[in-house]
Amino acid sequence: MARSQALDADELFETANRLQAEGKEVTAVSLLNALGRGSLTTIYRHLETWKNSRPARPVLSNNETPELVKNAFAVAWREARQEAALEVEAIKTKAAEETQAAIKEFHGALEAIEKLEKESDQDASEIELLKTQVADAQSQLAKMEAQSAANEATAKQLLQQADSQAKEFERLRQDNEKQRTERDAAIKEAAELKGRAESLQLQNKELLAKLTDKEKHK
Repeated sequence: MARSQALDADELFETANRLQAEGKEVTAVSLLNALGRGSLTTIYRHLETWKNSRPARPVLSNNETPELVKNAFAVAWREARQEAALEVEAIKTKAAEETQAAIKEFHGALEAIEKLEKESDQDASEIELLKTQVADAQSQLAKMEAQSAANEATAKQLLQQADSQAKEFERLRQDNEKQRTERDAAIKEAAELKGRAESLQLQNKELLAKLTDKEKHK
């Protein structure tokens, strides 16, 4: 099965920058749709590198903050600093734990995706193998059907020849029967003629004997 060309980091960074410039959300799915190819595992890894390599955007303001507001903010900050320190530390700790858990889940998802992609490639290879086997089986079936048709035609021809030979045999048998009948009749007729000839010969001898006796008595 042909595999697509490997996706490099530069191509993904260029696409991610373009999507960001167009005001679109840069995610693994949007990158996959924009690129039209690539592995989700590879896209996730390059996307993480791209996010970490982006420069921080400075926050710009067109209006200067009034001095009074700055002073009030500084006072409020100093008063809340000590009270918020423990809460901030707890939030940071919790955020770190959640981040670690999210990273762990992320890498687990990457491993699951990679496993699914390998299984998908394996399934695709097995499908291609099955397609080849089915094509071979269909070819063999076509050959067998053609051979069966040829054998059926040959069998039909042999049956026709056998039927013709059976009719010829029957005709010869009838002719032989007729000839035997005619021969028997001829033999019978010849025997009758022989008997008549012998009878005539006997009569002829008797007549000759009588004629001889008459000649002697004269």
